Order: sequence, then C-alpha cells, then structure tokens
Amino acid sequence: MKKWLVAISGGVDSVVLAHLLHSQGIEIVLAHCNFSLRGAESDADEAFVRQYAATLGVALEVVRFNTKQYAKDCGLNTQLAARELRYRWFAEMAKKHHCSAIATAHHANDNIETFIINLSRGSGLDGLLGIPQQTAQLVRPLLHMQREEILSYAQQHGLQWREDSSNHTDKYVRNRIRHHITPQLLQVHPNFVANFQQTQAYLQQASRLIDAYIAQIQKQAFLNDTFPIKIAVNVLEHTPERTLVLHKLFYKYGFHNPPDLEQLFFKAEAGKYIVSATHQLVKDRDCVFLKERAIQAQEYTIERNTVAISEPIALCFNFLAHPIDNTPHSICIAADKLQYPLLLRHKREGDVFYPLGFGRKKKLSKFFIDEKYSQIARESQWLLCNGDGAIIWVVGKRMDSRFAPNDTTTAVLMIEQP
Repeated sequence: MKKWLVAISGGVDSVVLAHLLHSQGIEIVLAHCNFSLRGAESDADEAFVRQYAATLGVALEVVRFNTKQYAKDCGLNTQLAARELRYRWFAEMAKKHHCSAIATAHHANDNIETFIINLSRGSGLDGLLGIPQQTAQLVRPLLHMQREEILSYAQQHGLQWREDSSNHTDKYVRNRIRHHITPQLLQVHPNFVANFQQTQAYLQQASRLIDAYIAQIQKQAFLNDTFPIKIAVNVLEHTPERTLVLHKLFYKYGFHNPPDLEQLFFKAEAGKYIVSATHQLVKDRDCVFLKERAIQAQEYTIERNTVAISEPIALCFNFLAHPIDNTPHSICIAADKLQYPLLLRHKREGDVFYPLGFGRKKKLSKFFIDEKYSQIARESQWLLCNGDGAIIWVVGKRMDSRFAPNDTTTAVLMIEQP
C-alpha cells in the first residue's frame, strides 16, 4: 500500500492535495514547515494544519526554522533558503516514516510561472520543460490541474484553508507573473493553460529525442567509462549542432560554458585544460581526457621494514641475496642508498632523474614526452622517491640508475608490483 509524505502549508492547494489523496485511500503523513517569517500568521498556519491533520485522522510532522538566520549564514535569499530547508527536512521525514514518495501541491499555473521565469533568464530547453510530474522521490499529483479547478474542488467539498498574505504582494517575481502576466495571457487566449500544457508535452518529447541522440554520440565519443575517460575529438568535431552536444555531454560535470569547451576541443594545443568544481578536461593530441579533480595532492610515506602496501598502489618489498634482472614492474635497488621514510607522490615542477640505461640526467617532463605519455597519464603517474627527495623509480616504467646495485652493494631490495 502506498504511503506518501504530503507537504502542507495550509493553503488551498496543499489542503486539496491532502484531502484528495486521503479520499483515495492513500496513507499519508502531513509535513508542515513553519519558517517563522510572518510572526503570528505563521503560527496560525501551523495551528490550522494541526487541526486539519486531526480532522483527517492522519499523522503530522511540524518543524520550525529560523529561515532568516539560515539565509544570512548561507548567503541565500529568503526563498532559496526556505526551499533548501524544507526539501532537506522532507527527505528526513520521508525516511523516518518509510514513505515511498514526497507529494507537493504544484499545479498547472505554477508550471506556467516557472516557465516564464526560466524563459526570462535565458534558460535552455531543460528549463522550459517546467516542473516535472515526478522525480526519484517527488510526486506532483495536481500538476495537470488549473488553479480554478483546485478552488472548485475545495468549495465542492466544503474545505477550509489559510490565505498567505505574502501571496498578495508583488515583491516576488513569481507573484508579479501570477498577478499581471498570466491574466493577460488568459485574456489573449482563454484556453492558454491547456494549450501551454500541450506545448510542454511536445517539448518533453523533443527533449527525450535529444537525450537519445546525445546518448548515441556519447557512446561513440567516450572510449571508456571509468575515469580518466578518453574522448575522441574527431567524433565530436563533425557532429551536427556540436555546441549543444558539448553542453549536454559535459554540463553534468560542471562545465557550463560551451565556448570554453569549443576552444579546448577544437583549437587548443595538447596540455591545455579547463576545470570545473569537480572535474578537469585535458587536451591531448587527438583526444581530450575527462578526469575527477583531486581535492589535494596525495603523498604516501613508506617506513623502514615495510613488507607490502596496498594504497595508493600495490607494492611488495623483499630483500634478496643477489639482484635479478629488472622488469618494468619489478626493480632491484641498493638498500644501503635508501633514506627512510620513502615517499610515493605525483610529479612536481622541475623533477629530474637518471633513467637506468640513459647515462645522464633527464627532466621527468622530457621522459614523459619521449614515452608518449598522455597529459592524464603524466598527472596520474606514481613516483617512488628517496627520503632526500630523489626519484628512485617511475613506477612501472624506469628506475633511477643512482640506486642500481653494484659490486659494493651489501643488501638488495626488490620492489615489485604484484
């Protein structure tokens, strides 16, 4: 049997929603937020909701927020602060009462207001789709109903409700649209709301079609599905409407400026990159790598007598009587040349080492170029370093000749990647 948490303010929309769901036999838990913004009026709303829950005979949760203080602390306007507070609390209450969904009383007129707000802000297609009927946890059963239909239902069933005085002011953008723009649109065409809903249905179909197209492009361009992800530039370069494609592919990774993506993918030299709050896109010769941004540089110490480590990579340490031939994944070094603790780290500016078999010093950056490292591979390469900072081993690639055993070596340490 369904059990829903129903957001209720005391206004006609949420009162109708609760009554309608309850009359359909759906088990509901009412959830009321007192945002402490209208003094006695807010308290009267809370008292009304308590009485309404008792009348219906359903469970009720009430919370009081210091909304103005929260908005100040978080740098938000009052409306955004209230939204953030209520939806976080709704999720907590839904979990507490084992509710399968959170129901809100958004309706068709709310959808029009959201559309106009997003249109005025220059929103893309996603913003013009309006309020979704259902998300992972939220449901909006009244979204198909107009405000007049909701009022008619309330009157037919003799319902009482509270009027929020803030709904009558033009202080908020949404109220200005509600009071002045929507009535004008209804005068232009009496069936405007129904026509609007039909138009949104068409937009949603178009959005689903675009998403299917983007999924096909991603399947061709993303050459693997774990980070770092290698992305073929040539696939995207000749894709129709590629600016939109780039936006849709990388918006979820925090890249919100398509011109920056165009510049990186099709004009930038290898090594150039752009970053978002969570990810990085790095240009290589014929591809771009998408990787997660490290929060901080990672370094790991290895103490004397360590037998094995598993983080950040797996390494084993064994003493041998005599050295054996090196492989890319196994090296033998003169143990008496080591200073502990050893250090595992990534590259630093100015790194140099003496590659075994090369005979002289070499910049690590030049070694990476000669070995045809991608930009991502350079940044993810682990270096095993001596306690004095000298590179012992470009792990899995080449050891430093300064640590090679010789005739005077008394102890040989084999380090290998199992």
